[in-house]
Amino acid sequence: MNGLKMSARMAFKNIETNAKTALIFLIFYICFLIFKPFLLPVVWGIIIAVALYPLHLKLTRVLKDKSGLSSTIITLVFLAILIIPSVFFIESLFDSVKNLAAQLKEGTLDVQPPPEKVAGWPLIGKPIYDAWNLFANSIAAGVAEYKPEIQEFGQKILSMFKGFIGTLLIFILSIIISGIFLQRSKTGYPLIYRIFKRLAGEEKGAELVDNSKKTISSVVTGILGTAIIQTIIISIAFFVFKVPLAPILTLIVLFFAIAQIPVILVILPVIIYMFSSTGGTSAVIFTIWAILGALSDNVLKPMLLGKGLDIPMPVILIGAIGGMLLMGIIGLFIGAVIMALGYQIVQIWLNVPHEEDSDAENLAEQ
Repeated sequence: MNGLKMSARMAFKNIETNAKTALIFLIFYICFLIFKPFLLPVVWGIIIAVALYPLHLKLTRVLKDKSGLSSTIITLVFLAILIIPSVFFIESLFDSVKNLAAQLKEGTLDVQPPPEKVAGWPLIGKPIYDAWNLFANSIAAGVAEYKPEIQEFGQKILSMFKGFIGTLLIFILSIIISGIFLQRSKTGYPLIYRIFKRLAGEEKGAELVDNSKKTISSVVTGILGTAIIQTIIISIAFFVFKVPLAPILTLIVLFFAIAQIPVILVILPVIIYMFSSTGGTSAVIFTIWAILGALSDNVLKPMLLGKGLDIPMPVILIGAIGGMLLMGIIGLFIGAVIMALGYQIVQIWLNVPHEEDSDAENLAEQ
């Protein structure tokens, strides 16, 4: 009888424990669903805050320990860097579309005939020449002939523009969130250290946090820094040699460089255009300049990526590229951090002595 009572009591305790555990998980799950719409801006805010933290510390010292003022200045400056060029770009794009629509409506759009060299381009030359020549002879005939393609292209452009606006709003919110994190960094960092110390112990927990912080900074300087420098080198060539649509080409090169797609794919059509339209010395100089810019990441990336870290550069690079393929641009940072943490955990596990290892060493000595 007592045994039955004990069993019933144990079963009741197990049910109560499982019910409490399920309730806790349910609360956490509902919290996650509520937080989910803010997840992307918050993650970006953390990444930006970690990348800007050294600057925040220096500015705080200059401002005599006024952390709030420092974070506010940094937030406003980076919002201005993001918003002002974006406004000019959107305004310029709207003006261009409006002018193009007005010229099409009035029939005043003037398309110059294509050079004969275009027809000689490998594979794509003849179709481009025929389409270009059709629009040069009659805009109305060209629009009628390629109406489905023009409509499809317009839908893609509109979709890209919507995506650009959405991304811009996310980054504006992320920069504001990063400013909040910077302002509260004195309480935020100790909390992160406490969590990692609970998970990995006093010494190793602090090491994991420090390396995570260094990994984010390394990816910012290594991948984004390389992409910006590479884009500047190539964009100067676009503007110096007056390549058509130079601002748009610059944005495409920047996107390709950040996404780790070879920028030579953008440059090759421009090189072909330069030789077909201008030719001579200017085309040769542009080609050398652009190719050197396209290959500059092979020199810059090893110099900047993984600098100051005890983690091998290939681990960071694989994490960044693999993370980007899995999660998009934000995966550059998350993937690199996760791979770095995984590498460190494996190293900790391998370096901790076990009884079996000691026995094996003793047998080897005998």
